[in-house]
Amino acid sequence: MKKKVKAYKYNPSEWDESKSVEVKPEKKASGVSTSIRLPKEMVAKLKKVARKKGDIGYQTLLKIWIAERLEKETA
Repeated sequence: MKKKVKAYKYNPSEWDESKSVEVKPEKKASGVSTSIRLPKEMVAKLKKVARKKGDIGYQTLLKIWIAERLEKETA
């Protein structure tokens, strides 16, 4: 049996200015987000290699490898 939840109605007299926080807009991202699907086995191997290379994340390792290959291909 579901409990009935009482709907909340905003009351301006309840506003407490001392609890206000400033919300700053996010800075624009410097890169482009992309997504690829990789086999689980490949990700496991990437994580293992990344740990051996100095405890970096596998996504960081992928970015390094892509950057290196791009430099080579565009040279």
